[in-house]
Amino acid sequence: YCMSKIVIDPGHGGTDPGTVNGSRYEKNDNLRLGLAVRDILQNWGQEVVMTRSTDVYVPLNTRSAISNAANPDLFISLHRNGSTNTSANGVENYVYTYPTTTSTNYANAVLNRVVVSSQMNNRGLKRGNFAVLRNTNAPAQLLELGFITNANDNALFDANFNANALAI
Repeated sequence: YCMSKIVIDPGHGGTDPGTVNGSRYEKNDNLRLGLAVRDILQNWGQEVVMTRSTDVYVPLNTRSAISNAANPDLFISLHRNGSTNTSANGVENYVYTYPTTTSTNYANAVLNRVVVSSQMNNRGLKRGNFAVLRNTNAPAQLLELGFITNANDNALFDANFNANALAI
């Protein structure tokens, strides 16, 4: 199945750094990954809408509004996880608390591919009442691609960056 339009939402940005680990900011990892995924999809002839393509702050309701106006086949929000427990690690993907079958299927497909490409632990498909999932009409997922607070996850994120973008 070939999609025609995908909204990519690099989480955080601008005044909202997301999780920070030393000089590493989640917002930067999310944007770098989002732009790489955009380029791959566009090279495959897909239409891509970005909620942000630079380091700017975009409110959560605006992210959903951008997606809803575009009426895409898929919405994917890209994130890195964080924890005060630096041993916490792995990939997890969220769908809304009451997901559609389509959302669940797409989220499982991305999760399974990213677990292979990233070589990170699979923390599974989870449900969450996140604003971007709740307020977005399209099948939506929020991917947490490893813990920015875990040195090994960061090394795997960097080492497998292109493979991860391709997997998404």
